Amino acid sequence: MKFFRILFGVVLGYVAVALMVSIGMTLGAFLLGANQVFVTDSWVTSNTWNVFALILSVICAFFGGFTAAWWGGRSASGYGLAVAILVFGSLQIAIDKNRSIDLNPPPRPPTMALTDWSMTGKYARPPLWLAVSSMSLGVVGVIAGTRYLNRRKGRLNQSSP
Repeated sequence: MKFFRILFGVVLGYVAVALMVSIGMTLGAFLLGANQVFVTDSWVTSNTWNVFALILSVICAFFGGFTAAWWGGRSASGYGLAVAILVFGSLQIAIDKNRSIDLNPPPRPPTMALTDWSMTGKYARPPLWLAVSSMSLGVVGVIAGTRYLNRRKGRLNQSSP
């Protein structure tokens, strides 16, 4: 039963991170607007957006680590989530690095309607360093969230049922 509780914590922590990042990025994109998310007249992400994405990933990872350790009942869940983020992040980096680039994407609309934002997944070009940094800082954030819970509640009992 311990294994399944730890696994449940990892899965729940990952789902929490994914939901928080999705909601945060959606809200951030709409609040900042297309001209702050992208470089003018292109699909390349701006430095403002890149910094926002880094900060958001650390915050979400912290709460994901906290969630994993809390629901998993032990710090192993938080560390398992850190490993999962490292593995899935590395896979995403490999996919992004080898993804074919559309050399002639359609022009980015100056003001983006809700339907226009769906094109960002296909045409947006964040830098590779952002993916590497987000993954690395995400692992650090998960471990920090796990350790914070350890200190807050006292040592998570490794031998509890």
